[in-house]
Amino acid sequence: MMNWNTSKDCCNWNGVTCDQSTGDVVGIDLSCGKLKGTIHPNSFLFNLPRLKRVNLAWNSFYPSKLPSQIARLSNSLTHLNISNCGFNVSMDITLLHKLVSLDLSGNVFDFMIGPHVFNKLFRNFTNLEQLSLKSVDISTVLPASLNISSFLKLLNLASTGLHGIIPHSIFQLQSLETLDLSENSFTGYIPWEISLLTNLLSLRLSMNDNLRIQPHIFDGLLKNSTLLRVLSLAGVKIEVLDLSQNINLTGPLPKSLVNLTRLTYLDLSDNKHNGTLPSWLFTLSNVKNIYLDDNLFSGYVSFESFALPSLERLYLDHNQLVGHIDVPTFQKLTNLSYLDLSFNNFRGDWELDTLLTSLTNLRYLDLSYSGFCVTTKNDNHYVNPGLWFLKLASCKLKIGGSGFSYLNLSHNFITGLPLFQWYQLNELYLQSNQIEGPFPLSICNLSNLRFLDISNNSFDGVIPRCMENVTSSLALIKFGNNRFQGTIPNVFNDCGQLEGLILNGNQLEGGVPSSLLKCQLLKVVDLGNNQLNGTFPDWLGELPNLQVLVLKSNKFHGIIETSSSMKLSFPSLRVLDLSHNGFASQLPQIYFQNFNAMKNFVRSTRTQYLNMSGSYYFVTMSVKGQQLRFPKLSVEYIIVDLSSNRFDGEIPNIIGNLIEIESLDLSSNQLTREIPESLAKITTLAVLNLSENDLMGRILNGPQFSTFEGNSFGWNPKLCGTPLPKKCSEPSHEPQLESDEGDVEESGFTWEAVMLGYGCGTVVGLVMGYFMLSTRKVKWFNAIADLFLKRQQKRRYVYIGK
Repeated sequence: MMNWNTSKDCCNWNGVTCDQSTGDVVGIDLSCGKLKGTIHPNSFLFNLPRLKRVNLAWNSFYPSKLPSQIARLSNSLTHLNISNCGFNVSMDITLLHKLVSLDLSGNVFDFMIGPHVFNKLFRNFTNLEQLSLKSVDISTVLPASLNISSFLKLLNLASTGLHGIIPHSIFQLQSLETLDLSENSFTGYIPWEISLLTNLLSLRLSMNDNLRIQPHIFDGLLKNSTLLRVLSLAGVKIEVLDLSQNINLTGPLPKSLVNLTRLTYLDLSDNKHNGTLPSWLFTLSNVKNIYLDDNLFSGYVSFESFALPSLERLYLDHNQLVGHIDVPTFQKLTNLSYLDLSFNNFRGDWELDTLLTSLTNLRYLDLSYSGFCVTTKNDNHYVNPGLWFLKLASCKLKIGGSGFSYLNLSHNFITGLPLFQWYQLNELYLQSNQIEGPFPLSICNLSNLRFLDISNNSFDGVIPRCMENVTSSLALIKFGNNRFQGTIPNVFNDCGQLEGLILNGNQLEGGVPSSLLKCQLLKVVDLGNNQLNGTFPDWLGELPNLQVLVLKSNKFHGIIETSSSMKLSFPSLRVLDLSHNGFASQLPQIYFQNFNAMKNFVRSTRTQYLNMSGSYYFVTMSVKGQQLRFPKLSVEYIIVDLSSNRFDGEIPNIIGNLIEIESLDLSSNQLTREIPESLAKITTLAVLNLSENDLMGRILNGPQFSTFEGNSFGWNPKLCGTPLPKKCSEPSHEPQLESDEGDVEESGFTWEAVMLGYGCGTVVGLVMGYFMLSTRKVKWFNAIADLFLKRQQKRRYVYIGK
């Protein structure tokens, strides 16, 4: 245990503390010792008569009980920490009447303290000063019965299931220095007695969604709790006041905030404050950060009284503020680096050149839907090179200088573009606007560009050959869902950084450019939903890092063959979608043999996602006729879709070697013979579609096959057995199955790429996608899909003006 050497004095063992004068063991600390199993009742631990401190935290003793022999230490033990170790605690612990500190937190496995045990527990602990029950279920204990030692200095009842009104008895513990009641279900108003806890250093009441505080109670707390340092509710000498996203604070700002002379950080965002912003708010001379966004503030803002020389960040967005504001108001805030006034009703003409040249530390500016009229001169004024986020709903912008490295104008109503003069741009996002016309040739001059996303617009014409000027630096090219025509230019001779090429949803013709073979870092090629033709580009199999290949809904045709000189094709491929083309002959058995990533995958203890230099790849999936978006594609999720082609012959038995595959769609082909038994051995197979073929025989039995519905096998007249209505003893007839509306026009998956943090999907897609693609529990997903679809509500993540 803990590498203890029995040949040496135990006082020299790790985790053992001895009395210097008597040599008695007085402390044992085995926390984080990776201990497992049980502690024997005759352990030496319970035979140390002068043992005062025991710490067994963060081990793994579940599901064993703490031995009753712990009671032998009742005359000596003062500190006991058995948090996060899985013990099921018995009544014997109540005999430790000398305890000063007790930590049972984090023991969530079958551990619940009922009213009887709770009352007996604390009737004996009259000397207790520190008590932590965080994450222990005491939900059946009535808050009014919380009768705890009056000597308590620390009380942590976070996430214990308590509900109802906060008990007044807690506020009679005059010695309390630390109080944590967060993550419970307390309701109503915080009692006025909270202002009696004058010794508080830390107070946490966060994440009680229905807990409210009245302004005068808040005011009294601020006046009396002069020692408060860590808070959910603040004190006179507090430096950080963060009440965001927790308690439903209402009403105007209490004037007592002006007494917080040391305040440097004020965050009251995402609450329900209303009224006007008082002028004294802008006289807090030490404040550096003010977050008042997402409230109900309204009325005129008296920026004339601005006296905030230290202010660095100001967020007033998403309120109902009004008034005329000019650029000179902010010019004196020389330390300002983040300014967000978006989604208000201000007035004023803002000359952007003047603002940007005055605020030399500005890095983030959002004036979207603020009510301002933003104008700019044609002068090439100096622009702070650190400015990298510019969010504007207006497109009247011509900014001089070339210092931008990041520009995101996505999700707006932009219909045209200025000349791009920012030659240092690394990232340019114009997706989801209404931009029409040809590709802007000025983009070809951005030689440092790494991420280019112009998807979901109405660009037309051809993709210009001048793109070869920037392919050497680009890591992601996303032109999907536009109106580009012509061929894909063969401009990838120097593409050593390229990891993602997303050109889906256009009107591109011709073949796949052979120069892509030079892009050895390519992970994703998505050319789906175009009019590309020719035979299968087997040479893409030489790309060692290619994980996703989507050629769906094109005009490819012919036999899928592999080059005789290629020893190993597509070694890293995890997603292959060739659906809705004209491929013919037998299924490409040689590829199934070479798909090593689908056969040999070392799973990580942490979920990993397909990542292209910070860009995640996500999928839109058709489920019961509804399109659901999932924000990230787990690298563990392996998919093959060869549906809606002209493949014939039998399903090769070797396909059963793809033991990691999650989804297999071979529907709408001309496949014959029996379903190979090897498919039943794939334990990860969660989605299977073999419908609309000419398969025959009995449907396989197996743990996975029992989860598939009839439409996975329908329209195969010679198939029989569960889940089809046709019994194998009955004569052959066409199974009568109804297809889900909207499921037959395209294959089940639509592939897209999105930058990290810029997902724009549905709430149900985010939640269900996380579980399906991260935890890989697709059976669970299908079972509750109907329920979620009935409730789904759209939510848009806002970037610039929308």
